[in-house]
Amino acid sequence: MIEAGRFFHYRSGHTFLHKTPAWIKVLLIPILAILAFQLETLPALGLWASVLILAKILGFTAKDICNDLKPTLFYLILLYNTSFIYNISAWKAESGGQPISWLEFKNLFIFAPQYALLFVRMGLSLSITSLFYRTTSNIQFRHGFSTIERFITRKEESKFADLLGMTLTFIPRIVTCWQRIDTAWKARGGKNSLRKIIVLTPRLFSVSLNDAYEKARAIESRKN
Repeated sequence: MIEAGRFFHYRSGHTFLHKTPAWIKVLLIPILAILAFQLETLPALGLWASVLILAKILGFTAKDICNDLKPTLFYLILLYNTSFIYNISAWKAESGGQPISWLEFKNLFIFAPQYALLFVRMGLSLSITSLFYRTTSNIQFRHGFSTIERFITRKEESKFADLLGMTLTFIPRIVTCWQRIDTAWKARGGKNSLRKIIVLTPRLFSVSLNDAYEKARAIESRKN
């Protein structure tokens, strides 16, 4: 059983989404993720709230939901910094070097609308994708890709589907690798700092590549 709360990991269940054929979910993931970026702010916020409520109804814990939304926090920080720089640039262009007033100074810290909309769209897209990852196992993903490939090629082989399945399921595995080395870092007294990123990033690549190699060998062994 996969530990609850881990990023984008499958949770067993008997909900309608768990029972939906994998090939349908494989097709819906990119379609819905792209559509999420076509919505305006209010519809996107409303749909995002609906998706989070659906996740709760399907039995996902608050920890599951929060863990899957963690990447949006990094996006939020990045977008806010970008928005602040944009506001400063816009003020300089309009003021012509005049002293800044208190109202103008406060406005520099307000999220630029275009970046706020981008953040909402990213969050919605990630939440939708999370629902499918949480309700579809790695094997089901591979079967879904294989079904689609065999339908298109009319062949029994599905080499491309195997590659896609490995790529898709590798995303949560990278996060798991990071959590593992981050835990080891903290156990040795390490703190959250720039040094941590510098030290652990090469290790993440090493562990992830080794994990991918072992997985590829296991798949090849099963074929033989």
